[in-house]
Order: sequence, then structure tokens, then C-alpha cells
Amino acid sequence: MRRYWPENRTIGRPILKAIVWLATAGLILATVFALLARTWWVFDLFSHFRLQYVIAALVLCAVALASRAWPAAVVLLVVAFVHGWTIRDLWLAETAPKDAAGMPLRLASANVLRSNPTPRAVVDWLRAADADLVLLVEAHTEGWPDALGAIGDLYPYRAPEGWRDGAPVILFSRHPIIEERTIRPPMGRRPYLMAEVVADGHPVTVAGVHPASPSPADATDSRRRNLELDHIAQNLQGADRPVLVAGDFNTTPWSPHFRDLLDAADLRLAAAGHGHVATWPKSVWPARIPIDHVLVKGPVAVVDFARGPSIGSDHFPVIADLRVRGG
Repeated sequence: MRRYWPENRTIGRPILKAIVWLATAGLILATVFALLARTWWVFDLFSHFRLQYVIAALVLCAVALASRAWPAAVVLLVVAFVHGWTIRDLWLAETAPKDAAGMPLRLASANVLRSNPTPRAVVDWLRAADADLVLLVEAHTEGWPDALGAIGDLYPYRAPEGWRDGAPVILFSRHPIIEERTIRPPMGRRPYLMAEVVADGHPVTVAGVHPASPSPADATDSRRRNLELDHIAQNLQGADRPVLVAGDFNTTPWSPHFRDLLDAADLRLAAAGHGHVATWPKSVWPARIPIDHVLVKGPVAVVDFARGPSIGSDHFPVIADLRVRGG
């Protein structure tokens, strides 16, 4: 048997090289699709898994080196660099110091899932989170009134009208809400909430959003989501005060349509500099991506951004610690 081992190893190496090249070809294809995300809604779906591409490319690169597939190893390093460069701001962006000047403001946001079997877990989380502002989406089915009433007892100000019976987007605040509007974008199924909050004398615009979920089989929902993102941007373009936008955006920061929202409304991603804070799907961690965001505009410093605990939803909640410097 010892006599045949070198021969078997020699036979196995070409097979391993073939597998490596096949996997490399798949990663190259996914990379091309991600780079062409603006051209077709299907390609846009490939733009969301950048960290997964980096990890897969580096693992395959190690296998390629072990099997002496040198050209494949080089290609995989290039693929890892392309995607790593795209997501670099999640770790390398400058963050505000813990003692940054300004009024402290903690914002908690969650897609609580309308079919959540444990709404009470959301109440317990918010009691522990001690947030100043809370934005919840999907709390609008018959299982939610009791939990919403308990959350409402923690906060003196709530929006919209009829929040106790549930709504697509609900805002709870420790600070006065002096104006609120529920806006339904053209061709959009999901309305979003815009409110004016006065926090210690600082006027702040707060928006809670939940654009349409893209479908892997139909272009309609992707187009509807993009239109809703454009509409949100239009409503925030002229804001001359601090702006906070939070919710389930149903897109990652690497979709060109999300970048259009940031650029058009001059918004910044609160997660920048705080790592890859993936929030969905909770139960499939290798495919988990960041689609629940907090965005800021104007004199707002982000001190911390983190994922919250499991609350019975298929999403994890997020919490942003902010400093509002005036406006």
C-alpha cells in the first residue's frame, strides 16, 4: 500500500485543482454580477454578500496553494481584495470618541416580525436597552396590541395615531413629537413615518422606513423598493436639521440603489467603523447580511453601533449611540 500512496496523491491533486478552478469560476461570476448590480435587478442580489465572498476567496486561496494551483490562488486573492476594498469602511471609517460633544441620544430599531411568536421578548429588550428613541416595523397584527401597550408605558410620546392597535412603522420617544406624517410613496406598498422630535431644545427629524423586500424570482418588488428609497431621499434632501433614519431597508450598503439614497440625501451610515453588523437572516448565519440600518445627517456623531439580542424575529435589532451637536 505504501507503494501506491504517491501515485494516488498525484491523481488526487488534478481533481482538487479542478474543484478549486470550478469554485473560482463561480466566485468570479458572482463578482462580475455584483459589479454590474446597477444594470439588472438580478445582479443587484449578488451585491449583498461581500464578506462571504472575501471569506470564500481566502479559504479557496489556501486550498489552491496547498494543491499548487498558483494561477487560481492569484485570481482568488484579487477577488478577495475587490470585495474587501468595497466593505473596508465598515472597519476603517473614522468613528466618534466615546466622550464626543453633544446631547446623548440612543436609538433602537427593529423589524419585530408581524408573526413573532414572542412579542414580550421585544418589550423585555427595550426595557433593558434604555433607548431614547425606538422605531419598530411590522408590529401590526393581532398579536401586538398588548406588547405595544407595554412599550407605550415606557415612553410618553408615540406616533402615529392609533399606534396601540399596530402600524407598519411606530415611533416611541422620550422627547416630544411635535409633528408626524405617515407617507405612502407612489407605487409603494409600504408607508414610512417621518416625525419632528425636540430633544433638549434640539429639533431632530426622525424617519422610520421599511421598503419592499426584493424577490429572487420577480423584478417588481426590487423596482418598488428602489422607488421607495428614491422617495425617502427626496423627502430628506432639504432637511436643515439633524436627521435620523432607521428601519429595515431590505438592502445592504453595497447596493448601488442604497448608495443613491445616501448620496441624494447626504446621509451617512451609522455602522461605518463599527464592523460587519449583520442582522438577517437570524437563523442562517453563514448568509447573514446587514439590512437593518441607522442613517444620520448633519451634526450627528455616532459613538457606537451594535446588534441587539434575539427578540423572536427573523431579524436582529440594532442600537446606535449618538451625539447630537445642534441644528
